[in-house]
Amino acid sequence: MFYIGVDGGGTKTKFTLMNDKEDVVGSIIKETCHYNEVGFDGLKNVFAEGLEELLKKCGITREKVSRACIGLAGYGELQSVKLKISEIIKDVFKEIEFSLFNDVQIAHAGALGGEDGIVIIAGTGSIGYSVNKGKSKRVGGWGYTIGDEGSAYWIGRKVIECFSKQADGRLEKGHLYSMLKEELNLTNDYELISFINKDIKASKGKTAQLAQICYKAAKLGDLNAKEIFNEAGKELANIINTLANEFTNTPINVSYIGGVFKSEKFIIEPIKKYIGDNIQLNKPKFEADIGACLLANKQKII
Repeated sequence: MFYIGVDGGGTKTKFTLMNDKEDVVGSIIKETCHYNEVGFDGLKNVFAEGLEELLKKCGITREKVSRACIGLAGYGELQSVKLKISEIIKDVFKEIEFSLFNDVQIAHAGALGGEDGIVIIAGTGSIGYSVNKGKSKRVGGWGYTIGDEGSAYWIGRKVIECFSKQADGRLEKGHLYSMLKEELNLTNDYELISFINKDIKASKGKTAQLAQICYKAAKLGDLNAKEIFNEAGKELANIINTLANEFTNTPINVSYIGGVFKSEKFIIEPIKKYIGDNIQLNKPKFEADIGACLLANKQKII
């Protein structure tokens, strides 16, 4: 038999198929399925196309799929939305049994391999989630309009803020300034206003992509870019430290998942600097889509 795991984040949706020996058979990536970005019709289209493409790529039929586990960003926060999403998935997956989770739960299952501890997610948004002796808790995850500190969106906004200050002369110009200007093909600094408000309409996903410029600038030694990562690391460490207060056993096992961590030392080192001495930060065992597959296989609910 086979199991499907889906990681539905704010930027992309990853579908993965695993067999009963926990070997990955294949994966595909589609655009985001978040209803705030694509609507409920868009969410349905992503899942209908994603499921069909995954099965076709792996050469199996629906009948061979025992169970699916789906983790979605923001799932479970609003009851009306929760019910609507469940109806849509049921219509798409039909006879395939499925479970729906918040994406932080499948990230925890993947990063920590089902063990107790804390996972910090920093992708388009940010959130921390802990499981300790059967009890779970979340910190953060308030969304980009309220919080999401340390996320790719948050970093992207800091990049925009930094550029504006550099253009004014409030900060010294560096690699970040020139790289953003080149990336967006700006002939005039003030064209940034039109790009943000008209071209991308302040899109959460598009703004989050600007975090990549911060990483590239940091690699070239840009001090402002490095400081943005330092602030991001401090915010993520604060989430971890808050969750760590629930634990008595030490060291506390902490791992991480999300696109921000592709920035490697620029985000990892600040987090390590600001977390407590009783916390051990470890590389993730698996990605979130694999965590979803493992949950589907074990039919285990965290």
